[in-house]
Amino acid sequence: MKPNDWSNSPAKRMFDCAVAALALIILSPLMLVVALAVKLSSKGPILFRQKRMGRNGWAFEIYKFRSMHDCGSGPSVTKAGDARLTSIGGFLRKTKLDELPQLVNVMKGDMSLVGPRPKVPHHQTYTLLARPGVTGAATLAFRDEEDFLHHVPDHALDACQINLLMPLKREIDDEYLAHATFLTDLNVLLRTVWKSHKSADKERVCDLQISLVSLSQALGQSVAPAPVPGHHVSPNIPLRNMAAQ
Repeated sequence: MKPNDWSNSPAKRMFDCAVAALALIILSPLMLVVALAVKLSSKGPILFRQKRMGRNGWAFEIYKFRSMHDCGSGPSVTKAGDARLTSIGGFLRKTKLDELPQLVNVMKGDMSLVGPRPKVPHHQTYTLLARPGVTGAATLAFRDEEDFLHHVPDHALDACQINLLMPLKREIDDEYLAHATFLTDLNVLLRTVWKSHKSADKERVCDLQISLVSLSQALGQSVAPAPVPGHHVSPNIPLRNMAAQ
């Protein structure tokens, strides 16, 4: 399933730049406060920089506010309760404030406001046909990913990301990009800002829970999936078109 005309259009790029520039101006005081908090709360640089994969296999350097003491060690996937998190790191990641510097990536043309999240090279198992996004359909569906991965052992996190999460996220993002419009992008941005969830998001996560249980059994461990309020795990949950929501 390929992205539609909007997903790679000059109009979308103009929209991205206009919103990112305005957001950088409006949010600059907040970003200054976050930068100061990062600096005072732990040793190390304010910004975390990492190689990520962009459109058509193009690599770029992503910017985030640092949320870990030692970002270069341990698994590249983070889960809730990670010992590497700084005293404010968990809060920054939960509120997504650590993602604000990616507005600069949008201005540079590395990223879009809405699209698939950019992965580290060894997790990007397919070529992105559109710019990766600061937020996106799969990002919303898996907003609480770190909580769901809490019981997965560290040595299995990369395998879980590549074999379980990536196929589910790709399906959601591909569906979205194939039907994306200005209005659906705006809807995703508003849902991101207001932290809005829909039932379909949680239903997709139930599929992930089943897979996590299967992974844990294969590893010879007993792992209970993180609960999704109001939902029971069912093996026959349909995937729905996120772009239509």
